[in-house]
Amino acid sequence: MAETKRPDGGLSPEQLHQLQFSFVPAYVLTAGVQLGVYSHIAAGKTSVHEIAQAAETSPRGTRMLLDALVACQLLTQQNGLYGLTPLAAKYMVRSSPDYLGFMMEGRTHWEPWMNLVEVIRRGGPAYRVEEQQKAEDFFPLLVRSLHVMNREPAQRAAAVLGVGNPHRAMRVLDIACGSGVWSIAIAESDPQARLTAQDFPGMLSLTREYLQRHQVESQYDFLPGDLKEVDFGRDRYDLALVCNIVHSEGERSARDLFRRLFATLRAGGRIAIADMIPNESRTGPPFPVFFALEMLLHTEEGDTFSLSQYSEWLQQAGFSRVETAEIGSHSPLIIGCKP
Repeated sequence: MAETKRPDGGLSPEQLHQLQFSFVPAYVLTAGVQLGVYSHIAAGKTSVHEIAQAAETSPRGTRMLLDALVACQLLTQQNGLYGLTPLAAKYMVRSSPDYLGFMMEGRTHWEPWMNLVEVIRRGGPAYRVEEQQKAEDFFPLLVRSLHVMNREPAQRAAAVLGVGNPHRAMRVLDIACGSGVWSIAIAESDPQARLTAQDFPGMLSLTREYLQRHQVESQYDFLPGDLKEVDFGRDRYDLALVCNIVHSEGERSARDLFRRLFATLRAGGRIAIADMIPNESRTGPPFPVFFALEMLLHTEEGDTFSLSQYSEWLQQAGFSRVETAEIGSHSPLIIGCKP
């Protein structure tokens, strides 16, 4: 946020005022999900009275929320009637295949942030999500939203990685696969590819749901277990996908993972990493820097890491060349190549 100045050139507190209230749009967005506002409007309830009746809320509070959602450019208002913007219609209506509201339906995401000051003092998490039992409880909701968020970047990543070599069926290992969104893009681009989905056992049932939805399950094998412990084998794969997992693992686990993946890749194989990557001074972009605090709240060793850190770890693991590719996401795809 740019520094705000008064007309006479002096400093203004407006920047701080805006920062202090920057939480409000997030709460407004979430309240709309929890009260089903977007879905009620999609079902034809367009007046304050109709929406309040459907949501079982007060007309006064409903009107204020609806107006705030208009200010957030999620709703429209004309002659006292409310409608959905295209963005809300696509992503906020519960029946939409692109619905993103799963994590907003409860308080799981918000509550740890209420403990931020204490967590910073302690240097440890309020609620660890990397342990198997908690991961299997926490991640299914998150993964459903991430599948929609990452679908297009995953398709661009598949194109960048040159999927579809007619001379040999690619063997792909998808680490901590979640919904499988990153490897599904490869399976859809190359029907001859063979893919292995690795994750906690409780997560792989959700993976199967998405593989069936995309009609690619027959191309998959499954490797249940903790990525820190599971045996990947040697010289098995052409490509290892490590997407949105290093940040929760931390440096020590990531280094060990890269060494083990180097061993399981065939000569000429590649590792592809998608994650939140701050600049070298860790002053931006905002999302990767903020996300480091998310890892402080939820993990013992998680963090976000710069490109130079990834490059160093990959080279020490044996990867001879490290490249990046833009995939239309907040951070580039990092690609390490095995000699």
